[in-house]
Amino acid sequence: MATINDSIVYISDVTERNLLQEIKNGLEFIKVDEIINSDSIIFIKPNFTDSVHRPGITTTPLMVKTVAEVFSPLVKKVYIGESDGGNYSFSADLSLENHGVFDIAKKFKNVEVVNLSKLPRTRVTENVCGKKVWVDLPDLLVRDIDLLVSVPVLKSHAMTHGTFSIKNLWGCYPDPMRVLYHKNLDHKLALINKIVKNRIQIIDGFWALDGHGPMEGTPLKTNKLLVSNDPVAIDSSAAFLMNLDKSKIHHLHVAECFGLGISNIDNIHFNKDITKERLSKFTPYKIKIDYLSSLLFKSEILSKVVLSSPLTPYIYQSLNLLRADDKKTYWAEYNKKRNKL
Repeated sequence: MATINDSIVYISDVTERNLLQEIKNGLEFIKVDEIINSDSIIFIKPNFTDSVHRPGITTTPLMVKTVAEVFSPLVKKVYIGESDGGNYSFSADLSLENHGVFDIAKKFKNVEVVNLSKLPRTRVTENVCGKKVWVDLPDLLVRDIDLLVSVPVLKSHAMTHGTFSIKNLWGCYPDPMRVLYHKNLDHKLALINKIVKNRIQIIDGFWALDGHGPMEGTPLKTNKLLVSNDPVAIDSSAAFLMNLDKSKIHHLHVAECFGLGISNIDNIHFNKDITKERLSKFTPYKIKIDYLSSLLFKSEILSKVVLSSPLTPYIYQSLNLLRADDKKTYWAEYNKKRNKL
């Protein structure tokens, strides 16, 4: 019998019909009554990396609705939110609207929708496994909530190999130009997950994304649900299900080093034999531009030259010559004008 101090992961097959009950079953299995109470204030963080829902890329609107429906009667207050798209690619308000979140909030008296990029923020600095790093976070997440519920998607990722509940919280960084601060990303992710108290994770596995990720690839219908009280355990389990090499997901190692959870599948308490739940093999891959982008993960100075300098428009124009028409991207000032941000 598992205790609240154990790392617990609930895995289930889901359909639209049984989703509500399976989330309840999962939360009961991880002993949610020992994590929250009627006075708790929680924040639900979906993964809205686009302005519209795209299977395998953004959290399913039904998943967000059902998670809100489950938690609303259990706690005092529920916030649901997201930050503006990176590089000013889209407004969080637009994404939240298009994913139906404002309509969801209207159905519950204690649910409020927030654009994290519009809130006051605080800089937090800490030593994370030997590296001193800082992040800017909304005051709401630092001071006002009791815990966060991460609701990501099963995704492969060209740069981080896999992205689940821990990486999802990079979207808590409210600055649309967070792309400038990828240096020491693994350590910053650990700090964010600690500060915002990522205590409950619910992975939306209606779809999973294979290939390049996190914004392009092949969506596969998988109909899985994972619920946990440990972000490292659930992400390690997700990697196992997708046949990904968790040693290549470096932020998992840092998060475990930082005391956020455990990654050894043998030490996680499951509701069923996880070895019988494995999906097909997922294969993240890089394209030529990714090898150039990886340099930006190592130098903030280079990031600013490429992404936020007088040279930026010319760099983007040159790189777009290497991209297909539907894969072209734009610099921040162009995006601001195009999206009227």
